[in-house]
Amino acid sequence: VNGLWSKMRDDTLKTQTGHIQIHRNGYWDDKVIDNFMEMDNETIAHLETLDNIENVSPRIEITAMASYGTLSKGVAIMGISPEKEKEKSNLPVRLTKGQYLTEADDGILIGEGLANYLNVTIGDTLAFIGQGYHGASAAGLFPIRGLLHLPIIEMDNGLAYMTLPAAQAFIDLPDGYSGVLISIKKENLLNEMIESVKKQLPSTYEVLPWTITMGDLMKTAESHKGMVRMVMMILYLIVGFGILGTVIMMTNERKREFSMMISLGMSRLRLKTVTLLELLILTMLGVFLATAVTIPITLYFSYNPIQMTGDMAKSYEEMGMEALMPMVVDAGIFITQAMTIFLFACLTFIYPIRKIRKLKITDNRV
Repeated sequence: VNGLWSKMRDDTLKTQTGHIQIHRNGYWDDKVIDNFMEMDNETIAHLETLDNIENVSPRIEITAMASYGTLSKGVAIMGISPEKEKEKSNLPVRLTKGQYLTEADDGILIGEGLANYLNVTIGDTLAFIGQGYHGASAAGLFPIRGLLHLPIIEMDNGLAYMTLPAAQAFIDLPDGYSGVLISIKKENLLNEMIESVKKQLPSTYEVLPWTITMGDLMKTAESHKGMVRMVMMILYLIVGFGILGTVIMMTNERKREFSMMISLGMSRLRLKTVTLLELLILTMLGVFLATAVTIPITLYFSYNPIQMTGDMAKSYEEMGMEALMPMVVDAGIFITQAMTIFLFACLTFIYPIRKIRKLKITDNRV
């Protein structure tokens, strides 16, 4: 589960958002073109020089009606810098046909789903009609340079990429952006980076962390993780009672052995100590063996995620997630699980200790 949400978060940070976003004040609450901001290239270049900055990607995000022949569909348009986007989201990897955009290109890249719906291919020209800056009409013709296979079905069926100059000309707003996305190298320095970015900008800009810009995803993830915790507690109880049943069986089978040892002069304290050590060694061996077996399996599936199919794949896509089940190799996860099971096992040791303390030798004669 942690792997699934971590992958979804990372994919979203890479493709749709960033660790930090810069907007004009009020844009996040009212995402209309008239609230777009203007920022010169010198300011953007200066932000790239800050420590811990990995990538600075200006964006233009708008909607328009795409038309070809008698077919039309509402689409989201993403104005990008092709070179910066190559570094940020590795977009060229998604290219299945055609060629990638150049910085001064007047063409577009669209998802395969959108291309199938409009029945278009490389070289065809789409007509876009939308709203420009300050109520101006926005219209333009854009040749298709390439087709993309995007993992999220909504994006594949309704997203077009164009260069920033083409998008700015389309909405008639030179040097205008809906926002600037910033990716950082060390996430633990997020708050310090936000303050550093704010110092470089006037108060007319708002600087937001990903925990706000991805708030809906965070709430969904926390809700889902809460349900998973409940299921995990039930599983822990099942495992705990399974261990307890085994310990009870082993203890009762050895009652005559314990009686004989006490009869031969072994103190109950020493017998309890030896029995406790035996159970501790068995538990530790079980925990280590389970960890040794699961680490290679988890490592393999972290590099080769399970591909979901059928209805399960559709449910993933409806949630905006790629239909993959990844696994995370995190030492914290293995340590937590091992310690939890070890704790449950230790609690079951109370039974044999009490049994030995109350054992009556005369009741266990052959």
